[in-house]
Amino acid sequence: MTTTIGIVGNDVPRQLVMAADAVPQRLTGTWDGRLDARASALLGAVDPVVTGILTEILEGCHDDLAGLVVCNDAQAHLRLFYVLRMLRGEGLPPVHLLDLPRLDSPAARRFAAHQLTALSEFCAGLSGTSPTASRLRAAAAAESQVGAALVRLRARRRAASAVPGADALSAIIAAGALPVTDAVAALDAVVDPAPSQLVRVHVTGSSHPDPTMYAALEAHGLVVVSDDHSTGDQAWIGESVDSGELDDVCEGLVELHFARTADSAGASIAARAALTRASAQAGGARFALSLIREDEEAPAWDFAAVSDELATAGIPALSRRWIRRGQSTTVAAEVAAKILDERIAS
Repeated sequence: MTTTIGIVGNDVPRQLVMAADAVPQRLTGTWDGRLDARASALLGAVDPVVTGILTEILEGCHDDLAGLVVCNDAQAHLRLFYVLRMLRGEGLPPVHLLDLPRLDSPAARRFAAHQLTALSEFCAGLSGTSPTASRLRAAAAAESQVGAALVRLRARRRAASAVPGADALSAIIAAGALPVTDAVAALDAVVDPAPSQLVRVHVTGSSHPDPTMYAALEAHGLVVVSDDHSTGDQAWIGESVDSGELDDVCEGLVELHFARTADSAGASIAARAALTRASAQAGGARFALSLIREDEEAPAWDFAAVSDELATAGIPALSRRWIRRGQSTTVAAEVAAKILDERIAS
């Protein structure tokens, strides 16, 4: 029987899960949908997407999972971990916290390596399979295939005839929850270009748990050619370390971790602004959209600096904050109309 381990957050190196003969399945939640009253009461005022994930877990939608790994890459995720740990006696799967530091230092690297070793041990304990040298190398080779497919998809997003952003986002999210062969197939299947007359935009702000908003934006005259959030281009999939020694693999993964730019809650404003500009320029975006959910304020802290940075590249930026659950398609239509109006005016 296949051991499937659920992932919440964007810090888990898939190689370590696969080296334990398990399949990593990232849980991203949804933009819309009902929230369980108990889940809401337990978590309090957090990103409603995370409340939605807890709702799914409590309602048995993920009973096939052997365990859960929750990343401490957002306060909402940390709160989710504590709630899941508290509810462990109710028949929920075992839960493990992965706490990777954001600020680089020798001490932080040692701590991060220890965290990854503990993650490997947790996965091995669930599957009953230790990460041998051959399994570590096989997992690295497999994950590199996902990375190559992701590079190909990014190129098709940035092409003059860009593929739809909704299709790309759907494939990236799926890839984070599928075995390698299926993940590569999902990423490589996005090939049909969007209509050429659509206005090219870059999306920043909150992560997008599903392609609902992208699809709505693209139904109203835009095409999302790039983004910089943790379920899109910044999803940590496709990277691995080719070594048969667990210590070396963990050390290499720590290096890769600190080379990433985290989401707004974990990165400096300057780093986020630089990433947004580089990503938007690479995609040939004409406009940038900062779309921010209710109860998730961190991306709003970045917007002034992001807007200034984009202005130096001649890319106007528009922000829409406090997007409530159930409003995703309505807000997308409103934002698209504003972008098209600005385009006509300019």
